[in-house]
Amino acid sequence: MRSIQTLKRHALQPRERDATESAWIAALAPEQARWAEPGELTLLETALPVWELSLLAKADRRSIDPVYATHRWWARRPPGVIRGLLLASALPASENHDLFWKLFSSAEPHLTGLRIHDMFAGGGAMLVEAARLGGTPSGTDVDPLAVKIISHELEPPPAAELAKAATEMLKAVTEKVGLLFGSKRAGWTPLHFFYVRNVTCPECRQSSHLYRNLIIARHASRSGGVLRDSKVVAFCPSCFKVHGLTRLGQKELRCCGKRHSLLAGTFVNGKFQCSKCSRRSSHKELQTATAPSRLLAVEETHHEQRRRIRVPRPSDSKNIENADAYLKTHRAELSIPSSKLETSRVDSRPLSYGIERPRDFFTSRQLAVFGTAFKWVDDCHYEVAIKRALTLALSNALTTNNRLCCYATDYGRLAPLFSVRSYSLPWLSVELNPFHPGAGRGTLPRNMQRILKSTSNKARRSVWDVKTGKPIARDLTFPNCGDASGVRCASAAEALPLAPGSIDICLFDPPYFDYIAYSELSEFYRVWHAQGELSGEPLLAKRGEEAASFGRQLGTCLGSILKTLKNGRPIAFTFHSSSQAAWEAIGVALDQSDLSITSMWPMLNDLHMGHHGKDGNCEWDVVVVCRRQTECLPAPVPYSIASWTKLARPLEIAEPDRRCMRIALQMAKARFAKPLAGRKKIQ
Repeated sequence: MRSIQTLKRHALQPRERDATESAWIAALAPEQARWAEPGELTLLETALPVWELSLLAKADRRSIDPVYATHRWWARRPPGVIRGLLLASALPASENHDLFWKLFSSAEPHLTGLRIHDMFAGGGAMLVEAARLGGTPSGTDVDPLAVKIISHELEPPPAAELAKAATEMLKAVTEKVGLLFGSKRAGWTPLHFFYVRNVTCPECRQSSHLYRNLIIARHASRSGGVLRDSKVVAFCPSCFKVHGLTRLGQKELRCCGKRHSLLAGTFVNGKFQCSKCSRRSSHKELQTATAPSRLLAVEETHHEQRRRIRVPRPSDSKNIENADAYLKTHRAELSIPSSKLETSRVDSRPLSYGIERPRDFFTSRQLAVFGTAFKWVDDCHYEVAIKRALTLALSNALTTNNRLCCYATDYGRLAPLFSVRSYSLPWLSVELNPFHPGAGRGTLPRNMQRILKSTSNKARRSVWDVKTGKPIARDLTFPNCGDASGVRCASAAEALPLAPGSIDICLFDPPYFDYIAYSELSEFYRVWHAQGELSGEPLLAKRGEEAASFGRQLGTCLGSILKTLKNGRPIAFTFHSSSQAAWEAIGVALDQSDLSITSMWPMLNDLHMGHHGKDGNCEWDVVVVCRRQTECLPAPVPYSIASWTKLARPLEIAEPDRRCMRIALQMAKARFAKPLAGRKKIQ
């Protein structure tokens, strides 16, 4: 039970700031800032520190703010950039950058009294940063998972009580189904289970195993990679014996009286080739995801030795049989989704693999674990905030405990679902032991630790050092957020329950125009939650009328928010796409809602990581600032690619981003305007 007891160490208790931090904040404490009055130009429109904020985004690229590790979400913008945009939206254009950076570097609640709204709230970064700055957050999202994540981020339960509940839940689930993954044997504990699928050729009906190559793991001297006694671990495709090879450059494996090329396989260039009739078949033809699986190997850990990968024992197969039996005999005691996947999809890959129901994503053992755990949370006596936190922790664990997880061969660790592009189907499926006490990516104990850490209001963040002109890291203690009442599960097109003029700052990041339907990704998690249905139509481009449909929907959302935004206040959003149609859609939305563009800025926002890491993707957003047409006069666009490139130096702007910016500037030509000078004219 050592893994359960370690949870208590993560019950983060509130404490006073240490002397070093207090002295540092006191030294930075600025004079009382004056916020821009309605009708007054803001720093966001005149002098946004683009270069510095972009460097901060780069500096924070791999840092983890505990609150944003609550649950997987897609395309969160760097929190430092968001913090900067919020402050620039509130400060008048007359303020200098020294005050801006003092406010940015101080964790005090500077925006107290201002309401900040995000109409596409997503993972909640905009609202969390708004609350940390002292503002009143409000927002909408059609996805109930997003709203649940944000509610926890803004109103986490007490850490000590959450730790107690997590410990009880882990203990109960371990006692019921922990042995399905085996137990320690001579000091060795199972960690990963490797499977290959047995598919049937649709032409000749020959059954064969599908595999891309024979390599299970390889020690390629990658930083952070697992050290093994063997340089390469591979399997024989005839007898499936596991071999440890001593040379990294070895190209062949000798077994069963044959020489097998380590890089040869039956799955090449996205197609399976039948060994009997040579027919090439797709996953859709083979229904690969639901084909019978063969347990190929088991990876184990030992506290005194390096990891090893071995052939399965009879007891390993017996544990899988026991899981099948457990599901049959305890079905009524488990919380397992019984619905089917949505069939009308932008990305049809899960269905094309043969996955029709959410439960098809999981092995019998995984269903037993999560069915037991979710049922425990449903039945427990804890308050709503505790149940919500535990549900999110379990939901997040689904990411690394499903049949679409693969193995990072050169690093020796599991690669979660959605770490590469959407619903990718691996040839070598990896099942994690979710109860492993000390290793493993995404075990239940680790997810419980992560949700406990997310209750803290402390984070290490990069701030801008005006003296050196460089980012520096600081440990900040933010005010407790404490209020999620303004976050609603609703469409941004719906009327808000707020009085006209209630919103001071509206800043948002609309969904991607031409890439990922987040609602289809979140469906993987939503079906495990009590409220799993979207509360409205997600903002997606419809085939055949992409620009017009996306633009009309976004325009309706903008029109709704303008009814509650203070007169004389700008509205801003970040957007990028190298598609002409995407920026045409933005133009349609602005025209429909009678908005003019008053400022545009390039911002390094979407660094190449995770499923966005693909050559040709945009890394720079365009920050678009708008005002009502009645508050502006038409004017020429004062920007160019050359001026933006100069503004960003020495950071580079690659060609995909240049194309995005060219199209954005072209769209802005007919819509750019200069705000009327003086509050009285605007009012």
